[in-house]
Amino acid sequence: MGDGQENPLETATSGYFEGERLELLWRYAYRPEFVPLLMDYLGVQPQSQVLDIGCGTGFLSRLIARSVGGAQVTGLDTDSASLELGRELIVAENLGAQVKLISGSAYELPFPDEHFDTITSQTLL
Repeated sequence: MGDGQENPLETATSGYFEGERLELLWRYAYRPEFVPLLMDYLGVQPQSQVLDIGCGTGFLSRLIARSVGGAQVTGLDTDSASLELGRELIVAENLGAQVKLISGSAYELPFPDEHFDTITSQTLL
């Protein structure tokens, strides 16, 4: 973050799941040429409402928001430490208008039926 701000990934203590650990070490990223294919596969369009179940620190949620302008992404996870780190990353990446992370369970989704256009889960299982 060349503006003198501390990068939350560099000082994070959360991330006991492998996905978060890899992200914290900056080793978990999609190849740039793969991202448009992933967004097409997921069907994410501008103005899409996307749910990322088991989002952890919101890696995929943030990737979707950066890749598809106007998409609104909600990340859902039960781990409060990962969510807090994810919220810091959202602020650091200036994605607050597109991404929100909330605490909740995949077993009891706190949303009405058919609220989302796309639902994904990268690391939940």
